[in-house]
Amino acid sequence: MFLKDSHLRTNQDWVSLLLQWYDLNQRDFPWRRDPSVYRTWICEVMSQQTTMAVVVPRFLAFVDELPDLHSLARCPDEQLRRLWAGLGYYARARNLRKGAEYIVSGLGGKFPSDFESWLEVPGVGPYTASVISSISFGEPRACVDGNVIRVIARLTGCADVRIWTESGRREIQTLTDAVINRQRPGDFNQAMMELGATVCQKKSPDCPACPVKSVCHAFRCGQTDVCPPNKPRRQFEVVGLSALRITSSQSQPDAEEHSLLVERRKGFLSGTVGFPLLNETDADKLKRWLSSDECVLEIKDSEDCLSHTITHHQLKIRVIDIKVRTSAGSADDFSLKLLSLAGGQFASPRWVSKSLTESGISSSLDRKIWENISLF
Repeated sequence: MFLKDSHLRTNQDWVSLLLQWYDLNQRDFPWRRDPSVYRTWICEVMSQQTTMAVVVPRFLAFVDELPDLHSLARCPDEQLRRLWAGLGYYARARNLRKGAEYIVSGLGGKFPSDFESWLEVPGVGPYTASVISSISFGEPRACVDGNVIRVIARLTGCADVRIWTESGRREIQTLTDAVINRQRPGDFNQAMMELGATVCQKKSPDCPACPVKSVCHAFRCGQTDVCPPNKPRRQFEVVGLSALRITSSQSQPDAEEHSLLVERRKGFLSGTVGFPLLNETDADKLKRWLSSDECVLEIKDSEDCLSHTITHHQLKIRVIDIKVRTSAGSADDFSLKLLSLAGGQFASPRWVSKSLTESGISSSLDRKIWENISLF
C-alpha cells in the first residue's frame, strides 16, 4: 500500500461536496439528457481514448441511425464503419455489435443488470461494466480511468510512479470502492471523472475552483505538478508501409471520369475499407511488376512519409500514386491482376467513384492519405 488515504476514508464530507459541485456543474451531454442503458453503453465505449468534442456529434449520429439494441445487432459492416469514422480503435465498434448480438440472442434482448453479468458480454471489460452497472443500475462499483487516477493521486499526495501500474490501479480501485456514495454511485463516478476532465486537469489544474481542495494533499503542499508523476512513455514499434492511391480513367459513358481502387483490409485496420496497404518490400515488387503493364500511365512516390499511430505501432506511410488507363471491360481485369501480383495480400479490391471514396473512407489514416490527392 502506498496511498496515504486515511483522511479520505475517515472523513467523507468531501464526497458530499463533490456531489454538490457535480449537481451544479455537470456538462450537458446528450446521454445525460435522455439516459438509458443503451445510450450509456454506447457513449462509454465511444469515450475511450477519445475527446468529448469528437464523441458528441458521432454519438448523436450513431443513436439516430441505430437507436436500440436490435438495430445495432443487425447493423451491416459498411454502416458500422461509417458511423464509427473518426473515433479510431475500430475493434470497439465490432465488439459493440458482438455484445448487442449476444444480448439479443442469448439474453432475449434484456440488458444485464449487474457488474458480473456485464463482464460476460463480449467486448465488455471491468471498467465498462463498472460504468454501466453504477450509472444505470445503482451498483456501488467505482470506475477508475486516467482522470480518477489523477484526482486520487492529488488527494492522497501520491508522487509514486507505481500508481500507473496494474497494482496501483487495484489500490485506487479498493480506495474508491470504499468511499463511493452508496446512494448515488453513478453520480459519484461521473463526478470524479468530470472533476478530472474539467478542473483537476493534468496541466494547470484550476485548484481554486475545486470543490474538494480542503482535503487535497497535493494542493496543500504545492505538489500538483508531481502528483501524479508522468506516466511512463509507451514504447512504439515503428512499421514502414506503403499506401497505394490507384486512380483509373474510364471510358464508360455514364461513369465518373476518375475512379479509385479500395480494399477491405487485413492486418492493420482490419475490416475497414480504404487505400491498399503493403509492406515496403512488396510495394516495391508491385511497382516493378506494374511498370511494364501497358495500362499503367504513371507511378510516382510521394516525397514525404505520413505518420500515424495505431495502439502500440507508429506507422510510417509512403504514398504511391499509380495512374491507370482502363476501358469499361478491363477495370475488373486490372484489379484481379493486382490481386494476383500482391500475392493475396489484398482482401477484396474494387473500384469506386471519387465521390464515394471521399464519403466512405472510415479511418483517420485514410483521410490523411486522401488529402491533396492528385487526380489526372
